Amino acid sequence: MNHALTLPAGWIISSRLMPAWPIDADHVLELEAAEHTGDGRIRWRYRLSRKRRVIFSADDISSGVGARLTTEELASAARTVLAFLTLQPGDTDSDVFSNYTQAQLRWRDRWAEELSLYALDDRCGYCGSEGHPSPGCDAR
Repeated sequence: MNHALTLPAGWIISSRLMPAWPIDADHVLELEAAEHTGDGRIRWRYRLSRKRRVIFSADDISSGVGARLTTEELASAARTVLAFLTLQPGDTDSDVFSNYTQAQLRWRDRWAEELSLYALDDRCGYCGSEGHPSPGCDAR
């Protein structure tokens, strides 16, 4: 479903041929539109890896009703997925973490707070500036 889609600045195509956001030097979020739902949403398939080791993999995030597959929607979906994956105790109901593996809990406790900055809309996780995406920042 991602053919002919222009990738957001700094994104790459992964070895699995999926659009991929290199969040920082160690973390990559692969994301693709898996399907359109009956109510006009895009269901997203994603994989978050740290140093090539998959931490999360699912297809449980959907866009808003009537979303169209665009570069901006892809970037927005990536921030949404990352915001969800970087939730911490106190941010949401504890039920969210009940099915996490021990590796996912360790990852959350070590990396979630730091990586949550990259999920902020229109703010660079590297330098904190507004108006440019984080991948490969170099104070763009």
